[in-house]
Amino acid sequence: MTQSQPKFLNIYNTLYEEIQLGKFPSEQALPTEKLLCERFDVSRMTLRQAIKLLVEDGVIESVRGKGHIIIAQSRTHHTSSVTLLQHPLHQMSRYSMTLGSLNYRVDLQSNYTNHLFPHHPSAVIALERYYFKKDNQSSKADAYCFTFLPLNVVDAYQINTQSLNEMEQFVETTIYQSANQSDLKFSTTKGPHFKNNQYEFDAKSSCWLVVESIYSHPDSPILVNKWYLPQENTDIIVSRLKKDKIS
Repeated sequence: MTQSQPKFLNIYNTLYEEIQLGKFPSEQALPTEKLLCERFDVSRMTLRQAIKLLVEDGVIESVRGKGHIIIAQSRTHHTSSVTLLQHPLHQMSRYSMTLGSLNYRVDLQSNYTNHLFPHHPSAVIALERYYFKKDNQSSKADAYCFTFLPLNVVDAYQINTQSLNEMEQFVETTIYQSANQSDLKFSTTKGPHFKNNQYEFDAKSSCWLVVESIYSHPDSPILVNKWYLPQENTDIIVSRLKKDKIS
């Protein structure tokens, strides 16, 4: 016995194929729901079942006031994994992100920093980073990171704390080249809000909170990052192998 495929799956398959073939350019909207209903001769409820599947599969995103936007499918995060020791924002983000602002201060030892660093550094540099999608010209950031960097690490790596460029280079690039291990702890948090004199990160919905501890030796982290990544902008992809396939 055979059974015909539901209409919404036919619509999903058709739109998915057309998107993969480039009929609808990345970061542009699908035709309106009214036009799609007319094209496929279905109700809006049926169409929205197909749209929901496309959203869940990370093919499109629904943006209030803009419609259903095609997500760029060539992003490297679809073929890599958070198991690789790389910048996690660039691995997880569905969009190209750039660092818009970095500022920092010195914090003295506290119970919290002692919890993060078993060696109990006398002081840490606390850094704030605000990230933006390429088309975001506002002061509202799309992702945020709070970093704790012990002063003894600054001395060991001979980082000039008076140079914003050197600080940025270390936390964005050098640390991932120098370290040999990082631990990522994933949880969720609702409505985090951070602000400085110029920029603001105000997540209206749930965020991934990714606590990233980066090591060169197993006894204490070089630094700890706390990433705040809105769930509508990010995916978590973890590749797993059978034990006998790991060399």
